[in-house]
Amino acid sequence: MTQSLSSSQQQRFRKLLTLAAESPFAGEREAALAAAERMADSAGMDLEEAARACGRQEQQEHEAAGPSRPAGAEMEPGWTESMSPSMRRAAWAGYAWEAAASRARQRHREEVARRQREEEAQRRADSKRGRHNQPRSDRSMPRGDFARVLLLETGLPLRDIAEITDLGMYEVVGLKLKLRREIERQQARRRSQQAHA
Repeated sequence: MTQSLSSSQQQRFRKLLTLAAESPFAGEREAALAAAERMADSAGMDLEEAARACGRQEQQEHEAAGPSRPAGAEMEPGWTESMSPSMRRAAWAGYAWEAAASRARQRHREEVARRQREEEAQRRADSKRGRHNQPRSDRSMPRGDFARVLLLETGLPLRDIAEITDLGMYEVVGLKLKLRREIERQQARRRSQQAHA
């Protein structure tokens, strides 16, 4: 059985729909629309029926009041007295639809943002783990020897060699200083091979 909303409930219902349609904050829009839906449910109506009922009752109250208001005075901001009841019903239904659509769009945006944050966090965690989580062979070369080979055979930056070998940066720098002559000989040998090739 449907009940009618009291005058104060109607006013609150209209404010909730306006807030649900126009608030720049997603949480505020959702809360306002949920409150309007609860209010309509308590009266045994859905949101659109409650909006239409508010429009009808407002028009009846206005007609009963007679010409007590000056012509052209506004009943609500942006809602002039000259607005027909059918226009009011359409406007309230439009508010309700726009609020629901806005809430759905906001939920979609929030879901996309949440998925992007999760993917980014997963990428960061994967990159932090990087090579450290890969199982090491029991037959692997000692870290110092491996760093020595990388210094002699590659032109990798020291930071990369430290990360690959799991040595400290100072250890790699010290090793490079100790191998300076050998590294220069290797580089000279490579240059001469490239010149003859």
